[in-house]
Amino acid sequence: MSDSETRREVGDTEFGLQVSLGFVGEVTTAVVGLVSSVILARVLGPDGYGLFYVALAVANFFENPVTGWGEACKKRITETDFDGSEAMGSLLIVVTAMTLVGAPLAYLLLRLVTENALLPAAVPVLFVSLSAYWSLKTVLSGRENFSLSIWSKVVQTVLKVGLQVALVLLGFEVWGMVAGTALASLAVLPLVYRWIGVRPSIPSRESLRSIASFAKWSVPTGFVGTSLSQMDVVLLGWLATASAAGDYRVSLALSMPAVFLSGVIGTGLVGRISNLESRGESWRADYHNALSFSSVLAVPLFFGGVALGDELVVAVYSDQYAGAGAFLVSLVLYQLLVTQTTPRTSVINALDRPETNFRIALVALVVNVGLGIGLWYVYGPIGIAVATVLTQVFSYLSRLYVVSRLTDERLVVTRPFLEQVGAGLVMFAVVWGGRRSLGLDPIPEVALLVATGGFVYGGVLLAVSPTLRVTIRSILADFFEQYGLA
Repeated sequence: MSDSETRREVGDTEFGLQVSLGFVGEVTTAVVGLVSSVILARVLGPDGYGLFYVALAVANFFENPVTGWGEACKKRITETDFDGSEAMGSLLIVVTAMTLVGAPLAYLLLRLVTENALLPAAVPVLFVSLSAYWSLKTVLSGRENFSLSIWSKVVQTVLKVGLQVALVLLGFEVWGMVAGTALASLAVLPLVYRWIGVRPSIPSRESLRSIASFAKWSVPTGFVGTSLSQMDVVLLGWLATASAAGDYRVSLALSMPAVFLSGVIGTGLVGRISNLESRGESWRADYHNALSFSSVLAVPLFFGGVALGDELVVAVYSDQYAGAGAFLVSLVLYQLLVTQTTPRTSVINALDRPETNFRIALVALVVNVGLGIGLWYVYGPIGIAVATVLTQVFSYLSRLYVVSRLTDERLVVTRPFLEQVGAGLVMFAVVWGGRRSLGLDPIPEVALLVATGGFVYGGVLLAVSPTLRVTIRSILADFFEQYGLA
């Protein structure tokens, strides 16, 4: 009996419910990660803590061939007429091959280019364990229970944090963080495999060719995406100062909740559209809903960043980071654009056009570097953040155009998104007015204004958006029905 005959496909799932469950998992991961970062950063100090993240960043580059193949397997496994067991078999072959070949190659290469004693050994350890985990997690995100891919990250993060803290406190220092990450990633593999629910089989040449036709674009797109995500910090460290890079990093951390929901939606949207398209069924409603709700967190964060700026950064990270508010405003605008770009990126991949996303990403990298250097000479460090915003405008407009050409779908903004902007403007007015009238100490004042802003935004949005109210009721009904609480 085939996989499609033994279980539902991603096109049949209660999409809103899966997104909601995944969002809860994303928030849980973020909270656990934040607590651990405070503990580990204090114990290791900036040198040891920074060295681990250098090793992790290098490992991320080496992961791309495996994770890119995983993206291709996810695409094919969502297609009704593709044998999922062969996709899984091909993935296990690639993971094994990269372990046997890629790990020694990474070790030898790093021995040649760095004098640091830890990196040549730590990077292969991280690369092998993380590439195996992330590739299987990617395939799981194409299944009908795709929210479990987010919850696998929760399990992995909890295990990782526990192991890292224990090993660091026992005196293993940076190696404690490396070992904790690797062991947690390997430990969760059986769980992810079970949740995928597909037994691997030896892939045919036809299946390998089909997967490779997607992977030849998803792999280089991964390399470009990794480079693009690190480029601002590289430019700031090269052209500006370590202090400017620090201001950027804390501002980026504060902006990240903006993409929690859009990230979960994007995780499931590729598989859902791919599955429905392979069955000849319409996916337009799912696409419209994704555009409607991807920015529901980004909008208030943008207006909150504009209203509070420096006060918010200082309240969270201390007055050492005074002046970082300009970075925060730029980055929350960037994240808002990302939330409206992500669904369009998902559509392009789901329609089997990964080469288009690669070309857009490659041009975006060139634009980001060119604008970043040019605007730095004109505006200083903030020019690099502005370049990031302008680069994302290019990415957004490019994918908007491509989707309209591929599908004749010319939707730019939805009514629910405009309702969110309206609620955000009301919130901005309240927070801005409160900021000018309150005279409390910085931390309690900011906390009060953030809570008030969130309450106002949520209240206004629920009042003016019938679509949001209907969506919430539908998700709750699906939850109660699925878990026998109705």
